[in-house]
Amino acid sequence: MPIKFKLWPALLGALALTAALPVARAQDSGALLDLLVKKGVVNDQEAEDLRAQLTKDFAATPAGKLNLGSALTELRLAGDVRIRYEDREGKLPPAAAVPNDKSERTRFRYRLRFGLYGKLLNDWSFALRLETATGNRSSNVTMGDDGGPFAKTSDALNVGQIYATWTPSPMFSLTAGRMANPLVTTPMVWDADINPEGFAEQLKYRDGDNEWSASLGQFLYSTSGTQNPFGVGANGKDIFLLATQFGYKRYIEGTTTFFQINPVLYSYAGLDKVNNPATFTGVFTAVAAQQDSVNDLLVLEIPAEYDWLIGGTPVRVFGDYAVNLDGDDRARKFGGDVKSGEDTAYTIGAQYGKAANKGEWDVKAFWQSVGAFALDPNLVDSDIFDSRVNMQGLVLNANYALGAATQLTLTYGTGKRKNESLIAPGTGDIATVNTTLLNTLHRYQILQLDLNIKF
Repeated sequence: MPIKFKLWPALLGALALTAALPVARAQDSGALLDLLVKKGVVNDQEAEDLRAQLTKDFAATPAGKLNLGSALTELRLAGDVRIRYEDREGKLPPAAAVPNDKSERTRFRYRLRFGLYGKLLNDWSFALRLETATGNRSSNVTMGDDGGPFAKTSDALNVGQIYATWTPSPMFSLTAGRMANPLVTTPMVWDADINPEGFAEQLKYRDGDNEWSASLGQFLYSTSGTQNPFGVGANGKDIFLLATQFGYKRYIEGTTTFFQINPVLYSYAGLDKVNNPATFTGVFTAVAAQQDSVNDLLVLEIPAEYDWLIGGTPVRVFGDYAVNLDGDDRARKFGGDVKSGEDTAYTIGAQYGKAANKGEWDVKAFWQSVGAFALDPNLVDSDIFDSRVNMQGLVLNANYALGAATQLTLTYGTGKRKNESLIAPGTGDIATVNTTLLNTLHRYQILQLDLNIKF
């Protein structure tokens, strides 16, 4: 008996869409068919006939010919494309050989990140993400910087993430590989593009409106390759960055109004001040090869935020404070004197709105101040302020949603050296144009306009 009310086209479309989404249901729409039988829309025989027809139709498509492993329960493709205009400018101090000398970089850039994410039987999952560029703090490719007009010498794809995760319960997970940063942090301490390599364990527990969490990270910061080389007396060691984070989140009104705080302690294991690479140890001076060293760093970071609604609009105030508990030793290694106040860093700001759907927008502003001996200069954000510490300034950001997956973003930052008697440690983009700015950068500003598309 034919189905009444001309339901066949809509029914076939719904079932085909249901069949095409998760891999586990690619050839079996049993749950939906059972519901239709229960509601009296079709009888048992009609449901079986329809199931057979859907299986036959699916097998005839290219998707139906895709042979996936039996252990795979879900497969997802996702990524993003970003087109950027950027202008960076740095100035020397008035007392420089050329007073207020300026260096500027104006660039058009693009970024592609494309990932494959899968779930497996027995609580395992995996991810593989390819992305443009080779830098740890940037996936951007600069247009026109190739070895000839429109060449592709800088346009290769690289593995940005590759990891496996075991989640035996909703409260616990273990991840190994090159992963997205598992810590709750801010760009003041970690550039958002960094994907640390190593291991991470996460625990989360919620009781009513209270949620507690813990995250541990054992990240391989640098490897010597051969720890006991033949015929060499010195023994190199791998350097690990160890992170221990505890978090508390208090839900005040549903999931829209809450407070959270997530202190984390960073330490470095395997540092050998004789045998490890000079770029990670040794005398901390203005020399380029030494200013990025990680000796005498034991950093406590405390990020926190409060979110709520004003007239239905999301609002957020946030802050981050960090102190290097070995800051005095790091300062002494630089010049023999302890530089007061240079072992701390902080960020404080606010955001109004959230550009999630078409026509929505948000604005954000924050002030950031980072002492010369407060943080690891190899991890801080590469944009604000040009991968450097001993900088402070204001950042403004605005987003407008052209659609649910497309946004326009405008970012402006302006800052200066926090302590004029010290260098601004770090190897930023400005320094690649004028190496004099490496140690004596006085003022800095950046303007970025982005078109972001997610898929």
